[in-house]
Amino acid sequence: MDVFIGIDVACAKDKYLPLVICTRQNGQLLPFPLANYQIKSPRGLGNALTLHEKVNQAFANDVARYIETVCVTYQLNPVRIGIDSPLRPRDNRLKRRLAEQALDKAGISCYTTPSRDDFEAIKAKGIDHLQADKPIQNLPHAHQIFMLLGFALNERLSKVAECIEVYPHATVKQLGVADIHKSKGNQAELQLSAMSQYTGWPITNEDWEQAANMCLGPMHDRVDAYSAAWVASLPEMERTCFGDPEKGDAIWIPKVKPINGISAKPPTKPIPITKTKQVVSNAENKRSCPACHQHEFKRWPFGWDAHATHKCTGLKAVEPEARKKEFKRRFINSSKSQN
Repeated sequence: MDVFIGIDVACAKDKYLPLVICTRQNGQLLPFPLANYQIKSPRGLGNALTLHEKVNQAFANDVARYIETVCVTYQLNPVRIGIDSPLRPRDNRLKRRLAEQALDKAGISCYTTPSRDDFEAIKAKGIDHLQADKPIQNLPHAHQIFMLLGFALNERLSKVAECIEVYPHATVKQLGVADIHKSKGNQAELQLSAMSQYTGWPITNEDWEQAANMCLGPMHDRVDAYSAAWVASLPEMERTCFGDPEKGDAIWIPKVKPINGISAKPPTKPIPITKTKQVVSNAENKRSCPACHQHEFKRWPFGWDAHATHKCTGLKAVEPEARKKEFKRRFINSSKSQN
């Protein structure tokens, strides 16, 4: 199953990296319920440690292992990754990146990406600040330090799948729902609702209940990560580019028209969902447990580990870990080899 990944680059200390993995099914861009999985995305280490290249490389390796583990476990094929951060430093000869100049002309604000030389000065300034025992919250250039992590993620994750730079703020500007900051009130839900007019998700109240499970973190971070995955899921002809991709200086957003603000809002009343609709939309994903033939997976193989550990009566092993290993060996790995 092909999947598309979105990352809202964040390095706040102890904060799970907002990362969403989506697949396209029946015209919908559906996120996997990663927040429910036992394995979690890596936690940020904070701006102070993000000043160090080796720390960022180690974090990027952890993110790659997380993606690879999820994809191997559920037989997923990562096609493209949208990263909400510059992928590399600005050319030393430019005052603003080509992509940033294009955003300026479109009236979309963004931080300036420092050049490689600039970043050397920023890192030295930050380290001096910390060594002088000055408050971390006053760390200079805090709004640009996260880009160092973005560079490391691009370098490492490019070995997993194609990486493109995205900018969720520009996306919601294009959709016409960026008047209020994403963290205020229900603005994040409003933005997600606007996206749903094109992604087909979330539409029903059941969909909206699942929006909390696409990854860990505040709603506005989840929405930014989903936005990044949406752009990653689109072929190039369905994306708008700011900058010059041939020069490796490009930011992508969806090629869409603004949404009417009245229609862009989450549902406030329960929307009836008939059994017929559920069967049609999800029939190809349902499957009876191949071991006990009693439990039905709504979207195979999601939930196999919990079922194998605690409920499946068709396994010989007794210990929880042994039961999972047996189930994975007999049914997960074997089915993968047949594909």
